[in-house]
Amino acid sequence: MSDQKMTSAQEKKAERTKLFEDVYSGIIPKRVPIKASMTLEAALEYSEIPVGKTLWDLDPENITTAMDRVCEFIPSDTPAVGGILKNPAVFKLLGSKGYSMGQTGYMQHTDLETLKADEYDAFIKDPYTFIVTKSLPRIFENLDTDSPRAGMVLAEAMKAFYDHQAKFNAIKAPVFKKYGYFTPPAGANTLCQASFDLIGDFLRGVKGIYMDVRQRPEKIIEACEAMLPMQVKRGLPAKTHKLGEVFMPLHLGTYLRKKDFEKIYWPSFSKFIHIMAENGQTASLFCEHDWMRYLDLLQDLPENTRIQFEYGDPKVIKEKLGNKHILSGLYPITLTKTGTKQECIDKAKEMIDIMAPGGRFIFNFDKSAMSLDTINIENYAAVIQYVAENTNYQNAGATARGPENTPYEKPDTTVSSFASPFYTNWKDVPKTEIEASLESTVDPLLQSYEDMLYRMIFTII
Repeated sequence: MSDQKMTSAQEKKAERTKLFEDVYSGIIPKRVPIKASMTLEAALEYSEIPVGKTLWDLDPENITTAMDRVCEFIPSDTPAVGGILKNPAVFKLLGSKGYSMGQTGYMQHTDLETLKADEYDAFIKDPYTFIVTKSLPRIFENLDTDSPRAGMVLAEAMKAFYDHQAKFNAIKAPVFKKYGYFTPPAGANTLCQASFDLIGDFLRGVKGIYMDVRQRPEKIIEACEAMLPMQVKRGLPAKTHKLGEVFMPLHLGTYLRKKDFEKIYWPSFSKFIHIMAENGQTASLFCEHDWMRYLDLLQDLPENTRIQFEYGDPKVIKEKLGNKHILSGLYPITLTKTGTKQECIDKAKEMIDIMAPGGRFIFNFDKSAMSLDTINIENYAAVIQYVAENTNYQNAGATARGPENTPYEKPDTTVSSFASPFYTNWKDVPKTEIEASLESTVDPLLQSYEDMLYRMIFTII
């Protein structure tokens, strides 16, 4: 790469980073930032590179080719191609019953029950212990044994997980650098489900959780509250940064009656978001499906919560939340498949006219491009190009619209420290004399390995 190109990429990265710094700080940016991406699987399809094989071998040439081809003509401010959703080697080593690779090469998920209806009390007593001793063996058949082989399999899976992650990061880093994308500081982003969603996704299954809403709602409430120490540990990085976030895909709450949502889903969820904010970690919510019934509740989240909507009325959402939170989404990605290029651009103009005034807006589609057959990539690129070239603010640098000082009852954010017999706090472990003299080195190193396993467990479930 020539010095001139490197300089251009560095300048582009600095400009894009400033867009997000401004938006996240309540300042009108130079123009509307763009945060749109397709999956690596979709990018591989676009370059006619086998998806399944590449997810297994992570061939650097194939991945670079696929990413380069997409990034070259899609001017998103964040990487135009996202990361790998699931690592097939890990699931094969563990004998997963929940994830497997389909004929297209995409990883597919099966709904499973790993917490039985009569086991809530055991789960509430210690959620992490239950997950490790009961749920993991029920979803991964190679862990469902008293044989030492289970420990060996888990070690193999952890090695595969982090090798795969490191290899992919090494492949994508020069591509991201080449195109000057905004990327949050390393380690500043985390991922966490709402407690209700985690129960429905991984523990009770979708059918089980909605049956429990009718038959044992109080147990769900207790379980969601009991999970908070574990959830907080997941959500907080080692060091928070204003450009980082805890990303939360929210998808089961919209199928509840509003009164059930308010009683069962919302209390632990709102408490978690406020705990994150108090510790300097902003929540980034993907409100899947239609959250229009819950807009008044969303108003009561901490200021500058980042909210991407899938469906809803943009005008109402902007009116109710646009002065307090940072909004994105709502552009129907299916239109890029069904509409003409001009229809797609006209829709972008409409969305910008509604959502951009006053700041606190990041352009994004209602969902990522999960596969190539969900979009017309030329129309998709044209929409992003339009936004990049036609959304300059006349009052850049001014303070964004602020929220009305409407008081609301903030949740009690008291939460116990995370502790479990299956998670070791190495600072509490007795040390030899030499280990004690090296405590400032020994403890963080050992703890890092404990946390690596913890992070992996909540990535694969």
